[in-house]
Amino acid sequence: MERNGITMKPNTTALANWLLTWVNDNGAIHGFHNHSVWGSNPYRWADFTSNHSTWASPLLASIALAIKEKRDPRLEEMLIQLIRFQTTAFQEDGQYAHIGFQIGESLKRGLIHNMMPNVALGLTAEYAEAWLPQEHREAIRTAIASSMDTNDTMYPFGALYKEGKAKAISNQEYARLWGKLQYQRVFGEVRWEDLPDQLDFMIDRYHVKGFPDEDSDASYRYLGDLTNTEPAEYYGLLIAPLILAYEIYGTEKYLEAAGRLCRHLARCAWYDEKGQIRLHRAWYHSGSRWVKIKEPMLIAGMGMSLYGIQKYLSHREDEELERFLAACDRTYATYQNPRGFFASATGWQGEADIAPCSAWHSHDLLYLLVRHRPEPEFHEALFKADDKISVLLGDQCIWMEKGNHWTITDYAAHDVFKLLGRKDEAYFGRDMDWIGGDRTLPAHFSFKDQPIFMRTDEGVFLKPGSHEEEDLNLSWIGPRPYLGLWK
Repeated sequence: MERNGITMKPNTTALANWLLTWVNDNGAIHGFHNHSVWGSNPYRWADFTSNHSTWASPLLASIALAIKEKRDPRLEEMLIQLIRFQTTAFQEDGQYAHIGFQIGESLKRGLIHNMMPNVALGLTAEYAEAWLPQEHREAIRTAIASSMDTNDTMYPFGALYKEGKAKAISNQEYARLWGKLQYQRVFGEVRWEDLPDQLDFMIDRYHVKGFPDEDSDASYRYLGDLTNTEPAEYYGLLIAPLILAYEIYGTEKYLEAAGRLCRHLARCAWYDEKGQIRLHRAWYHSGSRWVKIKEPMLIAGMGMSLYGIQKYLSHREDEELERFLAACDRTYATYQNPRGFFASATGWQGEADIAPCSAWHSHDLLYLLVRHRPEPEFHEALFKADDKISVLLGDQCIWMEKGNHWTITDYAAHDVFKLLGRKDEAYFGRDMDWIGGDRTLPAHFSFKDQPIFMRTDEGVFLKPGSHEEEDLNLSWIGPRPYLGLWK
C-alpha cells in the first residue's frame, strides 16, 4: 500500500514466504541467530551453529493465524510438524533444547528462551482451536506444563537463579507469567494460584514512571541494578501478559499499567537518518542523570513490542499509539528487502546490521498478521520460489542468499567475513575452499557465482560481468549509497 509514493506498510506475504524457507522437514526453524540488540551471534561466540532456536517459535502462532483466516492443507501439515518438533525437543534436565539463541548450542540454560516457546505454543493452541487434532493440542498442554514445572524449580520467581549466575530479569519473569496465563485461558486449568500476586509484584517493584514523562512507565531490567531500564524491544513481553491478565481477571490496574508501558515506547522513539521512527535502545543512569540511548538498535525484532501495543488498542482507543504503529509499519517497509526480510539494525557497522535473523523476524510476522491480517494473495504466494540472489549491502559486509544458500561476505578486495551456510544445515563456517584442510566445508555449501560489489569513497558499485541488476533482490543500509554498475 502506498500513499504519495511512500509505502505505508511492509509486504507481509513476502516476509512469510522468506521465513518458511528456514523451516526444515523435521519442524526445526533454522537461522543465523543474530542478536541485533546485543550485537552477538554464534559466529562471534565461535559456536558456528545455525539450527533451531526457540526464539523463533512465534512462527507457529503466525501460521496458526493464517490458517484461521483460510484453511490450507499444506500449512496445516507444516504447523503440525512444527508442533511435533517443539513439544518433543527437550534436554535431559527438562529444559527445552536449542535455547542458546545468539550463543548457539554452547548455551544450555536460561529462562527466557524456555518461556518463549510456551507463549508461542499457547497462542498456537488458541488460534488453531477449531481444527487442531486433540493429540497435538494435548502435546502442547503437556509440554507447557512440564516446562513450567522444570523452570519454576530451576529459576524460582523473583529469586537469584541457581549458582548466582543471573538475576530475575523483568522481561523473563513477565514472559513466564504470559505463558502461564495463556495456558490458563486456553486449557481452562488454574494450575498456578499466585499469578495475580506475582503480577502485582512486577508492577509495584519493576515499573518506574517518568520515562520520558509522568504519564509513561519504564521497567527496570532487574532489581539488583536500578541504573538501567529494559531495552525497548522486550516491552511486548511485559505489555501482552498485563493485557491478558486484564482480560482474565478484569482488574483495571493491569490495563492501566500496560498503557503506561505503551506510552514509554511511543514517546521514547526517535527518527533515524532515513527519517524513519525507531524504538530506542534503553535508558541508563550516568551517576547524576538519566540518559536515553538510541542505537545501536534493531529494526527487525520490533514486532513483539508492537504486538503488545496492538493488543492494548483492542481495549482502549489511543490516537497517539495508532500513529506510532503506523509509523513503525512505514519503518518496516522502508527497510524491507524485495525478498521479504528486513535490515536487522543500525549502529553495529558489522554483520549485526545486515544478517536477517529468522527468530526476530518471526516476532515481526506475528505482529503484522495480528494488526493487518493476511494480504489477499497471502496463501497462494506463500510457497512460491524466488530464483533471484537476494542482497543486503551493509557498511562493512554483505548478506546474500539464494535458495538454501546464504553467506555473510565482503566487498571486493576485503577478506574479513566469508561465512557460508545453508538453510537446511545446522552449522555454518568460514569459506576455506582455496586453502583446504580439515575446516573446509562440504561441497554442497559452495555458493558459486556471487555478485561482486566494490566499495569506493564515492559509493558502492556492482562490478560488471558478475551479475545483472535485474538478477538481484537488492537493498542497502550502509552509509555509502549504491550507485549501480561500475562503469
